[in-house]
Amino acid sequence: MPGTICCGSTIKRGILLKTKKVTITHIAEAMGLSPVSISRALSNQAGISDELKAAIVKKAAEMGYIKPKKHTPARILVLHQKPYSHDNSNFSYMVQGIELFLQKAETDYSIEFLDKDHQNKLILPYRLSRGFKFDGVILIGRFNLEYAAFIQEQIANLIFYTGYSPAYDYDSVWFSFLHAGYKECKYLLDRGHRRIGFIVDQGTYRNKEMKTGIISALEEHGVAVEEELFVQRDETLRTRLSKLISGGQLPSAFLCDHDFTAVELIRELQEYGIKVPGEVSILSIGNSEVSAFSLPALTTMDLNIDYSCRTVVATLLKRIAEPGKPAENIAILGTLVERDSVREV
Repeated sequence: MPGTICCGSTIKRGILLKTKKVTITHIAEAMGLSPVSISRALSNQAGISDELKAAIVKKAAEMGYIKPKKHTPARILVLHQKPYSHDNSNFSYMVQGIELFLQKAETDYSIEFLDKDHQNKLILPYRLSRGFKFDGVILIGRFNLEYAAFIQEQIANLIFYTGYSPAYDYDSVWFSFLHAGYKECKYLLDRGHRRIGFIVDQGTYRNKEMKTGIISALEEHGVAVEEELFVQRDETLRTRLSKLISGGQLPSAFLCDHDFTAVELIRELQEYGIKVPGEVSILSIGNSEVSAFSLPALTTMDLNIDYSCRTVVATLLKRIAEPGKPAENIAILGTLVERDSVREV
């Protein structure tokens, strides 16, 4: 027919217009053969004569047929440094969530525990030491920068999940403890609390962020920041609490850096005969299983772990597809879960 070029394009008024993609079915119809025969010929399988095979290949080229590329799944290595014996329930959810979304993305993946000794001695993870190749790596938790650089020499595409540090030049997904500290402190302020304490391991970056959020909320509401109410979570905790109680300086509420810290604090206060939330309100972070079973059940911040796991996998796959893109630091905001451990003043 004049003005027509095979099945893949048409000439109209001197302009070449693309039509639908040429398929095996189109070639079969054009040659009066079955799609199975065409498929065998184009895949160089047995059962088709060399002469017919050559004719099919020629016709496919004339019609503009492009052989579909085989999907090669991304190969992902997941490394974590927390033994399951130290599990706090949320860690298991993180690992399981990463695994779930790697499966949904149809990747090939391996998960390995890597202890601190391997990091300090720059020892390769087992599968890398055995010659396995990976397109990307997910590091769950805080890995030192020297080891991260060591791993990146083997696997170019790297992302951190939690364990964030401002020293990282890598993609990272973590939880915004700055936001959590601010939101929880404001929650207490809105309920009349003015003397607010913080039980915390102040050496970790996440808790420095949380402390900044708490102070920001206090200052915005014109409430004095009482640093003496920010108590280190260590062997001195009991002594500091005793002094606050005996001196009549116990705050009306405490924020805790973790659900387990809150449970420990409730036990300590109960030993002094102090009721929660009757005399002291308590908020925590994590929404782990223990928070719902605590007495009283804890008001806490859910970290949205499921969404964060999906974000980790999606961000790493984007990095693999676009290696030159700028690094991203994605902070997931938490959601407050109200239970029984806070009262209005």
